[in-house]
Amino acid sequence: MGSRWPKNGFVYLLILIAVAALFFSFSSQSEKAKQAEITEVANRIQAGQVSKIIVSGDTLRVFYKGQKNPVIAHKEPSVGAIHTLRALGVSEEKLAAVDIKVEPSNDWGGLVSLLGTFLPLLFGGALFYFLFRQAQGANDQALSFGRSRARMISGDKPTVTFDDV
Repeated sequence: MGSRWPKNGFVYLLILIAVAALFFSFSSQSEKAKQAEITEVANRIQAGQVSKIIVSGDTLRVFYKGQKNPVIAHKEPSVGAIHTLRALGVSEEKLAAVDIKVEPSNDWGGLVSLLGTFLPLLFGGALFYFLFRQAQGANDQALSFGRSRARMISGDKPTVTFDDV
């Protein structure tokens, strides 16, 4: 019984990790920030309602005055954020009043998203593999009930003869 625990414990660990991965995947999707169009952000900057913008790649995290959580907006891939906002009619004075920070783009974002998608599938596949493997082992035992496990004691000669009886 002690030798089966590590194998069963590994299966239970895989189940626990798969459930935790699914839970965190769904909970992170429900806590996504609000989305806004870049034109709305430009209008709010012009109205003086934006305190800070953090630019990371093509994503803008916009902090409105009096709000704690940012709003997410996206710009065109090859155009700078300030150039885009100027093209949408934001004046130089209003842009100077906003704290704009540029962060390096996160190259790992695509890999993390890919892992978040396929990791639960990988755990589920491993779980089914181990469950079917265990079921196959139990099936072999069930079909071998008629096989004799008797062994011959050393030598070809039986140890009990008719003369002994």
